[in-house]
Amino acid sequence: MSLSPSPAPPSCDAPELIAALREDLSAAGFTNDGVAELLGEDAVQALDREQVVPGQLRILELLEAGATPGAVLTALWLVSIEVTPEQVDSALPRVRTEGLVRLGLAEITDADPEDHAITPQEGPESAVPQRSGSRHRVRPTADLRPYQAQHGETVHDLWVLSDLSSHQISGALPHDHVLGIGQASLTLAASTHRRQVATALDIGTGCGIQLLHLLLHADHVVGTDLSERALTCARFNLLLNAPTLRLDPQNLHLRVELLRGSLLEPVGGRRFDLVVSNPPFVITPRTGAPDEELYTYRDGGREGDTLMAELVSGMAEVLAPGGTAQMLGNWEILEEDAMARPRAWAEDSGLSAWFIQRDAQTPAQYAEMWLRDAGEERNLAEYRRSYAAYLRDFEARGVRSVGFGMIWLGRPQENGSLPWRRFEELTGEVQQPLGPVIGRTAERAARERRSILAEHFEVAGDVTEERYQRFGAEHPEVIIARQGAGLRRARPISSAAAGFMAASDGELAAGQIITAVCALTDADEDALQAEVLDLCADGFLTLYSEAQPPSSSTAAPQ
Repeated sequence: MSLSPSPAPPSCDAPELIAALREDLSAAGFTNDGVAELLGEDAVQALDREQVVPGQLRILELLEAGATPGAVLTALWLVSIEVTPEQVDSALPRVRTEGLVRLGLAEITDADPEDHAITPQEGPESAVPQRSGSRHRVRPTADLRPYQAQHGETVHDLWVLSDLSSHQISGALPHDHVLGIGQASLTLAASTHRRQVATALDIGTGCGIQLLHLLLHADHVVGTDLSERALTCARFNLLLNAPTLRLDPQNLHLRVELLRGSLLEPVGGRRFDLVVSNPPFVITPRTGAPDEELYTYRDGGREGDTLMAELVSGMAEVLAPGGTAQMLGNWEILEEDAMARPRAWAEDSGLSAWFIQRDAQTPAQYAEMWLRDAGEERNLAEYRRSYAAYLRDFEARGVRSVGFGMIWLGRPQENGSLPWRRFEELTGEVQQPLGPVIGRTAERAARERRSILAEHFEVAGDVTEERYQRFGAEHPEVIIARQGAGLRRARPISSAAAGFMAASDGELAAGQIITAVCALTDADEDALQAEVLDLCADGFLTLYSEAQPPSSSTAAPQ
C-alpha cells in the first residue's frame, strides 16, 4: 500500500516560541468564531465534512481583496491554499515563517515556474493571490486549528495541533498518524459529565483533546498513549494553551502527566475520580502484520472487540470509590441480543454500567467506513484485499453486525453497594452537550435502590404525551412519553403510568398517587412502582421543586 511519509513531530523545545505563536494566533482572530465569520456557515459545515472547496473559494475572494491575518492562516491550515512567506510573516509577526519551520509546523517549497495567481473564477488549486513576486510557498506539515471548550458559562478559545488529515495529503495515512479533532472526540467531550474532581485519567490521549477539557475541572490529569508521536503532539498542545489551562510551561508535571504505554498499564496501582477514553477500539483483521503497520490511533492490536472487554473489566482497578468512567467503543453482535457482550463485560467488571448503542453496522459497512477513514480506497487493489480480509474476519467469528455507542461506568461510593446496570439502544437525534444529562441520569439511576413512595414528583418540562388509537376505540392502544431534550427518549407507558404522570404536580407523594391509580384501574402496585422508578431514572419525572413545597392536601386524583 502507498503510504504518505510521516513528517517530523512538532518541536516542544522552544516554549517561548510556542507562547509567541499563541499570541499571534489570538491577535489574528484565528478562533472558532473568527473562522466562522470569515467563511460563513455553509463553508464551515463543509469543513466539518472534510470538504474544502467552499472554503477555498471564499478565502480566495478575501485574499484577492487583501491578505488579512485570519484569511492567511485559514488558507494555510484549514482550506489547503498555499501562501507566501511574506503573507505568513505578516499574519504571524512574532513567529514568522522561520519560527513555524523551527517548530515543525510548516515547510518552505519552491513555486512551480508556471504557477500564477489564480482568481476565484479559475479555480482554487495552488492559488496564491498577491504573491508579491515570491518564488517560494509555505506548506503546513502539521494540522493546526482553533477549538473551543466550555466550562460552566465560560467558553475558552484553544488551538489543537495534530497530523495532517487525509484530505490534506496524497495516499493512505501513515501508520503512526496522530488524529486531530474528529466527530468521535467531539462526542466524547460533549458527553462527559464535567464535575469538579481531584484526579482524572485520559486513556489513549492522542493529540490531547480530552486533556484540554479535563484540565478545566480536574486538579491533576494523566494522559496515556502507546504512541510517542501522539504524546509529543499532546505536550505541544498543553504548552500552546498553557495560560487557559492554568499550566506552568516550565512545570507541566505539577498538574499533568503524559505516560507512554498501552491502555491502563502506565497507571497500575493508581486510582482516579474520573476516567475518559476514546480508545483504539476499531476491529481490524489480524493478518500477522508487524505492529509498525497498524494504525496506532485506532487499532489496539487485539482480535475482535477484545480490547473493549479488557478496558471495561479493568476499569475497576483504576476507579476510586465514587469514581466514574466515560468512553466510546464498539462491540460485536453475534446473536439477537445486541447487548449480550456488553452485559458480560459489565458483569465481569463488578461496576455500575450504562451502555447506549447509537448505531450498528453490517460487516461490509464497517469495513468500508474504516478503509475510507485511512484513505485506503486510493489504492484499488489494496482496498479490495483489505475489504475481503475484514469480511473473512467477521465471518470466522459469526459476527452479524457491530454496535457503536457510549459507555458509562461507576464504582459505588461505599463497599457492598449493589451496582446498577442498563443497556439501551438510542439511535435518534440527541441534544448536546449530553454531559449534564448523563450525570443527572446516573445519579437518578443509583437512587432507584431506595423507596420513592414518600417523594413528590412532577413531569419534566420537556416531556409530552402521545396517544394512538383506532377510530371509534374507547381507549388508546399505545401511550408514548416523549422527551424534547437530552437523550430525547420516546417510550411506551402503561395507562396506569399515564395516570400517575397526569397527577404528578407536586401535591401528593408518589405512594399516595400509586395507591389511588391502582384502585381506579386495577393495576398492580408493585408493577406501577417499578415503572415509575424507570420514568424517574430516565428523567421523565423529576423531584418537585423545593421552591414550591407541596401542600398538605391529601385528595386523591380523579
